[in-house]
Amino acid sequence: MDADQIIAVLLKWLSENQSTFSDVAWENLPKLATEIASADDELFPIAMIISQWCAENNLGDELRRSVREVTPGKPLPSTLEPLENLTKTIPDIIMDAYKKAQKPGAITTADTSNESR
Repeated sequence: MDADQIIAVLLKWLSENQSTFSDVAWENLPKLATEIASADDELFPIAMIISQWCAENNLGDELRRSVREVTPGKPLPSTLEPLENLTKTIPDIIMDAYKKAQKPGAITTADTSNESR
């Protein structure tokens, strides 16, 4: 797996497919952001942190499947600027997604408990 593909997959999950994350994995996103922020500002160490985090959160197989779908050299989703200062940019993206949704179910689940039947 190429480092840029691993990073691209994580960013795609955060921007387009948050349901990939289990509730436990979602709650562990701030830890991932912290670990990336303290890493060397290079693709390989960041990709290793992401891979390890995915393995710890039962997303390792999904990461491998998703990486196979990423075409080498294919640009990141058009909503993202080219990545510079990765140890700041990626944690910011993670925490923005985390704060906006708090958990994946919050995006699509409506509370209908007060509706009349």
